[in-house]
Amino acid sequence: MKQPELGNKIVELRNKKGLTQEELVEKCNINVRTLQRIESGEVNPRNFTIKVIFEALDYDINKESQDQKKQTTTYIKEKFYELNKQIKTTNVMKKFKDFLYDYFLGIGIIWFFCGIMILIFKITFLQKEVLLTLIIPLSFALFKQFTTKKTSQKENS
Repeated sequence: MKQPELGNKIVELRNKKGLTQEELVEKCNINVRTLQRIESGEVNPRNFTIKVIFEALDYDINKESQDQKKQTTTYIKEKFYELNKQIKTTNVMKKFKDFLYDYFLGIGIIWFFCGIMILIFKITFLQKEVLLTLIIPLSFALFKQFTTKKTSQKENS
């Protein structure tokens, strides 16, 4: 715990116990001015001094740090489950699959136009190569159209 949070915590605990600064100083065996400076946040005390003060106030600082760790862990878990739920509800894999279909459809269209250009400019390729350049992307485009219609019909009914 850092200043001024530490000083505020000591003041809070001292007030809960109903102790004055002088009474706390007697329990801790430290100087009154030291306690005043710690509570006001003017100084950063040594770990031993903090330990003595907290022991006099019957406060377990380790328990607080464990509680903070538990809260942090719980928060992280909640955010992870929330993110996981968002991923499942947005159906990322379906969107990715649709993206790939559209991507390959675009490539198919490009191949199709390349094949037409080859035919127009009469580049000397074998007839099989030209037909493959035209038929494969065209068949993929047709396949895409039929599967899209089937899935949209299923969603409508």
